[in-house]
Amino acid sequence: MSTTNPVTRPRLVSVDRRQMVMRAIEVERLIEADHPARAIWELVGRLDLSRYYAAIAAVEGRAGRDHTDPQVLISLWLYAYSRGISSGREVARRCEYEPAFQWLCALAGVSHRTLSGFRSRPKAALDDLFVQVLGMLSAEGLITLERVTLDGTKIKANAGGNTFRRKEKLEAHLQMAREQVRWMEEEAAAEEQMTRRKVAARRRAARQRQSRLEAAVREVERMQSEKKEDRDDFVARASATDPEAHVMRNGEGGKVPSYNLQLMTDTTEGMLVNVDATTEGIDHHQLAPALERCAETLGRYPGQIVADGNYTNHASVEAAADCGVDFYGSWQESWKPGERDAQGRSGAFLASAFP
Repeated sequence: MSTTNPVTRPRLVSVDRRQMVMRAIEVERLIEADHPARAIWELVGRLDLSRYYAAIAAVEGRAGRDHTDPQVLISLWLYAYSRGISSGREVARRCEYEPAFQWLCALAGVSHRTLSGFRSRPKAALDDLFVQVLGMLSAEGLITLERVTLDGTKIKANAGGNTFRRKEKLEAHLQMAREQVRWMEEEAAAEEQMTRRKVAARRRAARQRQSRLEAAVREVERMQSEKKEDRDDFVARASATDPEAHVMRNGEGGKVPSYNLQLMTDTTEGMLVNVDATTEGIDHHQLAPALERCAETLGRYPGQIVADGNYTNHASVEAAADCGVDFYGSWQESWKPGERDAQGRSGAFLASAFP
């Protein structure tokens, strides 16, 4: 038996999530004045985006759909990366409900195809964009190049170990791929029951597979031409899905198809000043190229560079000296002082410590 008095029962606002609501939204007030998205939009607005605008085919006086502003796409991607988001589909999804993404695209929404297609543009435009950002950061004092650090990290390639093939096998697959492309070109007109988009997608996939196989054959030929004389048993192999990937040892002791990502960081504010993916499994020869990339990107060499023992070798020391850079590297275990020899010299002063 209920003891609640009907007269004193509280009146509550009902929750009805099935209702449709129409409301006015002031886009400018979706995010606060000091939100990071505003800073990114302002930064991108100060960049020279002429490379992107020049590639737009939709112009005044001609037919065609309006193109999404490159400033919007670049800002969306930069903000997404700052949030740890790298999927075009996820960025498009957040443009539907998350205030910062809604503010950047002004509630217009952007499809994942547009986002992904923009990101896969020619590398030259992205390199130019990266250089401009570094120049702004340098002008603001966030990058000084007084001291930089260099280190490598392995990232897994988009390839499985079972995709690696010898040259003969790759050439056989390449011939099959070429035959498939030719057949699809001939049969395209007869496939009236399929939509034009599906036909185009199938042709594109076939051409991409042919392109990957051609790149794999070239990579195998390059590896064979560069093999060491003392490795007569060496057999070059390349992946049919990710031709440039090489099998490398990872931090867990295993071997997987990977790239060796070289990261140079300015120590003033921890800003990345150079990034490059290499196919070398070790960092032994990577210091000199990193210094050259830094000079090419920022117009000068750093004052000092700090790297671990994988970079510490005679060639690296000479390369840094030639560039006028002070090199700080960690000592190898075999170089560290140990027990004294018969003459009373410690390991730090033996001739073997000065190669």
